[in-house]
Amino acid sequence: MSQELALIMETPVEKLVPALLKWNNTELLEAVTETLKQYEGVTYTDKQISVAKADKAQLNAFIKALNDERIRIGKVYTAPLDKFKGEVDEVISKVKEVVSQISDQLDEYEIIRQQKKEAEIHAYFDSASGDFADLIPYERIRNPKWLNATAKQKVIEAEIDKIFEDARAAMAAIEALRSEDEPLIKAYYFRTLDLGAALMENDRLKQERIRVAELKARQEAEAQAKAEAAKIAAEERPQAEVAKETSEMPTSKIQAENAIPELIKLDFHIEATIEQLKALKAFLVENNIKYSKI
Repeated sequence: MSQELALIMETPVEKLVPALLKWNNTELLEAVTETLKQYEGVTYTDKQISVAKADKAQLNAFIKALNDERIRIGKVYTAPLDKFKGEVDEVISKVKEVVSQISDQLDEYEIIRQQKKEAEIHAYFDSASGDFADLIPYERIRNPKWLNATAKQKVIEAEIDKIFEDARAAMAAIEALRSEDEPLIKAYYFRTLDLGAALMENDRLKQERIRVAELKARQEAEAQAKAEAAKIAAEERPQAEVAKETSEMPTSKIQAENAIPELIKLDFHIEATIEQLKALKAFLVENNIKYSKI
């Protein structure tokens, strides 16, 4: 500031301290206490309701008059202070307008500074990402503290280098597992950038695969056991039961089952292509039908 600004009192404030207000507070308090004694333990009868209302109105009127006088004297007493506060507030308001303008410029400068710094950080990240360019996006590792004015670029670059060093070490550790789920474990790592969590995911998938295999084995064993039990039951079926079923069958049905089918002989002429004749011959052979040329 080109000029020193300060509030200077023309009259020392110590001389402006108002004296205590003197009034008949002691005498009035004693008089009120004495007057109120007549209301101690008073019980109004039904016929004295009008008296109770009048007493209440009289006491409220006294309270209002006393309070109104307090307010009037307070305004007169504090008027110089209120005027002083208003004048000071006017000066402060003008200064705040300029402060606000400066703050807007500082905020704009800070935004530009952070954008420039983040561009530098992002550029270094891209140059250091190498094979991880499509696997570890900048947004995932971005640290808002990097944009602080006190954050050194060399420290930030070292933190970025550490991220990629950890990623390379993690890939080596995951590949050393020789897990069947290696692609899934690597993908999980790149989602979390947490090797410990990725290793736990590998264990979880392994246990899940074991449980699935065990369930499949149990189901196959149960199916095989049921099939063997059914086979044994069929083989051990008593012949007497079969005989009984046969004896209970109608005679006509038994005769029908045991009767030899009657053979019918037909002579007929056929016109067909070679392919159709071959198909017909195959049909006759397949169904054990005797045939001969005429």
